[in-house]
Amino acid sequence: MFELFGKKANTLLGIDISSTSVKLLELSRSGTRYKVESYAVEPLPANAVVEKNIAELEGVGQALSRVLVKAKTNVKIVAVAVAGSAVITKTIEMDAGLSDDDMENQLKLEADQYIPYPLEEVAIDFEVQGYSVRNPERVEVLLAACRKENVEVREAALA
Repeated sequence: MFELFGKKANTLLGIDISSTSVKLLELSRSGTRYKVESYAVEPLPANAVVEKNIAELEGVGQALSRVLVKAKTNVKIVAVAVAGSAVITKTIEMDAGLSDDDMENQLKLEADQYIPYPLEEVAIDFEVQGYSVRNPERVEVLLAACRKENVEVREAALA
């Protein structure tokens, strides 16, 4: 969880943008223990988020700014979720001997089998879940995909 973007982080911000509020949780890690460093909630203007989609970028951005001030945090590594209904997930099996880079490359080649959108419109991520119970030479990989616009609007709100 704390290895976002290939970096090991000791502190991470989790931000949840719902239809009514922005919630922030700052979590730190020391060894195997986790600690809540700060938590803050800020209401959103009416109709800023409609059906789990950000409709009013400025209002969400302002609420994000206020929640960051309330939390008094300077952490720059942030995890923001995309609503479950906007995400496609699929568990697939892959060769256990593949590196993460090789898995990523293979998934890019095969993703169109699992995703009903043009691949240039999709953000894809994956996580190895563990060895396959059916074949120990393979691993189960959770593939997650959503439209890039769902990621980009959240990035814009954070900017």
